Amino acid sequence: MSLWNLSKNDNNSSFLPDFPRKSYTKIDPIGKLHVIHALDNGQSKADIAREYGVHPQTIAYIYKQKESLIKKYTKKYNLLKEVCCVNLDHTLMEWLELQIKNGQFVKEQQLRDRAQEIVSTLTEDFNCIDDWLLDFRVRHNILKFKSDIQCSIKAKEEWVDFINDLDIKDLYIGGVTALYHNLDFESFVNDQDIDNYVSLMCIVHCLGSEKKELAVIGKEMIDEEFNVKSLPVNYYCDHSAQMTYTAINNYLKQWDEILTSKGKTVLLALNIPGSLIQKETFTSIRMIDSTSHMFISKALDKLFECFKFNYRRLQITKKVTYGSCQLSLLDCINMMSMAWFCVSNRYINQLFFPPEDGSLYFERNDYSSGDHSLSQWCKMFNIPFNFELYSNLLDKYVSCDKSLKCLNLVQTNDSTQNITELLSQNKLQSASGIEAYQAMKRLVSYLQGESANPSEMASAKYLESHTEFGALLEIHQFVASNNESELNIGIE
Repeated sequence: MSLWNLSKNDNNSSFLPDFPRKSYTKIDPIGKLHVIHALDNGQSKADIAREYGVHPQTIAYIYKQKESLIKKYTKKYNLLKEVCCVNLDHTLMEWLELQIKNGQFVKEQQLRDRAQEIVSTLTEDFNCIDDWLLDFRVRHNILKFKSDIQCSIKAKEEWVDFINDLDIKDLYIGGVTALYHNLDFESFVNDQDIDNYVSLMCIVHCLGSEKKELAVIGKEMIDEEFNVKSLPVNYYCDHSAQMTYTAINNYLKQWDEILTSKGKTVLLALNIPGSLIQKETFTSIRMIDSTSHMFISKALDKLFECFKFNYRRLQITKKVTYGSCQLSLLDCINMMSMAWFCVSNRYINQLFFPPEDGSLYFERNDYSSGDHSLSQWCKMFNIPFNFELYSNLLDKYVSCDKSLKCLNLVQTNDSTQNITELLSQNKLQSASGIEAYQAMKRLVSYLQGESANPSEMASAKYLESHTEFGALLEIHQFVASNNESELNIGIE
C-alpha cells in the first residue's frame, strides 16, 4: 500500500488507470503466441494487456507480427492451440490456488508434472512446456520464495523444536528497537548530529493474525501547536529515550487486564533480558525467555526493517509533498502508527513460518512485504531523487539507527509517565483543563448515543478538541515539574 499520489500534471496521465506508466515486462515468444491465440478467440486487447502488465499498444504491436511469429514457431503454435483446447491455464491455476490455500508447498517441478499430466492425453511431444510454464508464471505473478532470514540450520531447528512444544495459536512474539523519529534524508546525507530518538516495543501474534498497539517511549512531549483526539500509540515520556522497566511493565499490565476481562491467556516470547521483568507475574500472560533463540532475533530484525522501511517511505513522501516543513512529534507518532499498520500480516506469518525455499507463491504487489529497498520504491513511483548519487544511501537510510541503544536496564529513579493514560484517566490531581476534557468526552459519547444532529455534534467535537489542548498543556507541566523534582532529589 502506498500513500504516494501521482501528479495531476503528469505527461502520462492519458494512460488507463489499470496499466503501468512504464512497462518493464518482456513477453517471450511463447507469450506472444499466447497473445495471438487469445485475440483470435475474441479476448479484448485491454484484458490481455492487464494480464501481462503492459499497455494495450504493446498487444496491438504483437498482433501485427502474427504471420511472421506463427511461421517461425509453427509447431509450438499448433501445440499451444491444443493446450488451450483443454484450458490448461485455468485448470492449472485452480489446482495451484487450491494447494496454496490448503497450506501445501508447491515446487516448480510439481507444477511442471501437473501441467504434463493435464496435457498427456493430447500429445507426448509437448516440448514447449518449460517455455509455457515460464509464461504462465509471469502472467500470474507467481514467484519462487526465498527466505530473508539468514541463520544457521541449528537455529532453525531450535525454532521448530520451540514451537512444537507450545500451542502456537496463543503464542505472541515481542521485541524492542530504536528509531530516529525526526531524521530526514537530507540530514542523514549531510551527517548532521541527531539527538532525539525514541524506543519502541512491538508485540505480534506469531501467525500474523494480530499486531498489538505500539509502545513508544521518548523524552519529548506532544507539540503544543497540535490538537489530537487520541494518541495512536501508547506513548511514555521519560528523561531518556530508552525503553524502561516501568514502561514495559505498565504496557503488559494494561494488556493483561484486557486479556483477563476476555477470559483469554497467551504465551509471550519477549526478546529482552529476563532480568528486566522477571519479578513480575501476570494473570493472563505467561512469559517465555526467547533471548537465546537466534531465529526469533533474526525474524524480529526483519520485522523492524519492514516497519522502518514504511516509516522512512512516509517521511520521504512528506518531504517531497510538503517541502522543507518541520514535522512535530505528533506527526511522527502518527507516522509510526501508520507504518506499523502497513506491515502486512502475511509478511509476519512468512517470517516465523517461512515456506521452503523454492516454493511458489502469488505476488500480491504488497511493497511493505517484499523488497525493503527505498531506491526501488522511489523508482517505481517516480519519486524525484538523484539515484546515481543516492542509491546506496537511500537503502542505508532505512536502518541508519540500528546501533542505537533501545533498552535501559537500570530500574531505579524511573520517572516514566504514560501520556495516553493521563489523557483518558484521572491519574492527576483535580485540574480544570483535564476535568473539562473528560467532561467533554462524556458529552460527545452521550450525543453520539442519542444520534444528535450534525451541527450539535460539530460544536461538541470542536469544544472537545480545544479542551484536549488545555489538558495536554497541564500534563506537560505536570511531567516537567515531576521530572524536575526527581532531578533535585538526585542532586541532593
